[in-house]
Amino acid sequence: MAGRILVLDDEENYAEMLQDLLRQNNYRVDMATRPERAIDQLEEIPYDLVISDYKMPVMDGAEFLRKARELYPNLPFILVSGLMNTPELVKVANMSVTLVMEKPLDTAAFLAHVAKFAEQMTDEEKEAFDRELTCDDAPAADNDQGYPEEPRFFSAGCATSTRFMQDAWNISQNGTSLFILEPVGGDATLAVKDISAWRGNQDKPIQEFAFEEFTTADASKLNELLADEEHSDVRSIHLTSLNQVSEARAHLAKVLPSVDSAKNALFAYVLSGPVSDIQFLQHADSSGCILPPLCKRPIDIALYAHRFARLLADRTSKPRVAEFTQEAVYAVLAFEWPGNYQQLQEVISAAVEASEDAPIGLEALVDELDEGVVTAPEIRLAKLVKKAQTEQLKDELIASGDSVLVLARRLGLGSNVETEGDLERLPLLNPKLSNL
Repeated sequence: MAGRILVLDDEENYAEMLQDLLRQNNYRVDMATRPERAIDQLEEIPYDLVISDYKMPVMDGAEFLRKARELYPNLPFILVSGLMNTPELVKVANMSVTLVMEKPLDTAAFLAHVAKFAEQMTDEEKEAFDRELTCDDAPAADNDQGYPEEPRFFSAGCATSTRFMQDAWNISQNGTSLFILEPVGGDATLAVKDISAWRGNQDKPIQEFAFEEFTTADASKLNELLADEEHSDVRSIHLTSLNQVSEARAHLAKVLPSVDSAKNALFAYVLSGPVSDIQFLQHADSSGCILPPLCKRPIDIALYAHRFARLLADRTSKPRVAEFTQEAVYAVLAFEWPGNYQQLQEVISAAVEASEDAPIGLEALVDELDEGVVTAPEIRLAKLVKKAQTEQLKDELIASGDSVLVLARRLGLGSNVETEGDLERLPLLNPKLSNL
């Protein structure tokens, strides 16, 4: 799969020009216009190459390079600038800049250098990427088919997580509030970041509020809090109880219409915890969506695990720990991850720290995970498929509203299936799947 390139330039038009040029040449590109926000992106996303301007206010290209080198000593870094004097060239050379190119760029030479460090998208990846980009120009009524482009922060590799992002994006376009119920340790914050970018905020930071802080402020104070154009027009409010969902909706209806700076904003309310899906949707109504736990998103588990390992491998100069042994891959996919995204990040971080410069092995994970993930090779696939079958049957049970007996009769599961426990004990409905 093609990697990612980060382009940084405080002149938005120039950054967009570089982004368009690279995308036209089949590269996957993210753009930033503020060095401090680019650093945030580097902390969360593994990049193959950074292309940065030199002359920028607040933090120039040399200072940005220094901070980037603290995170990733070996990350390829192309510095693009107007005429630089000798002391400036010496300064960045001592920071191990990979290449310095002068504006205006020689396009052919620039692309030749980029090709040394970044891999282009395959035809299939490019087609999928182009489909995502064309959604941005589609009428609002057509947005049920997708979202503007591939999420940058949130992983949507599974059908369940893709549906979640589609739901969240559709809600955000049709109103001023979005309510998300996430499991403990979930990755809803990453989804909100992507929605902010899709709304045209690019790399503007998102203001975050505690529920009490936000709802107790009067109209004057809210105007002051929300009028800051340096921040995204998406505001994130953290909820701690189900009752706060109804309180938040009442607050939106009563106070925010009189706040001028709130008229074009989106308020993303995130509730974490073990709350009934049905109760949550009753409180949130059409503005609510539910983030599935990681155990129902196996592809996302793999993508996040790879992301964390790659980031930490680059930071620690241990390139081989970006890989996993087959035993470790099985362990990561077989574990239930009750702490979701947060727990996965912590476990992979500990495994990287405990590993030498070699692929992450099972021994680096067993201290952190349940011993049940250590399974004989000949039965691993069967266990994973059995787990997926159980989750699918439970999802169908919830979606249909049927009793277990009715579901069993409809799907031909047998007359002995009467409870959810019986669903878990069912043998594989298609045994051939365990022999792939």
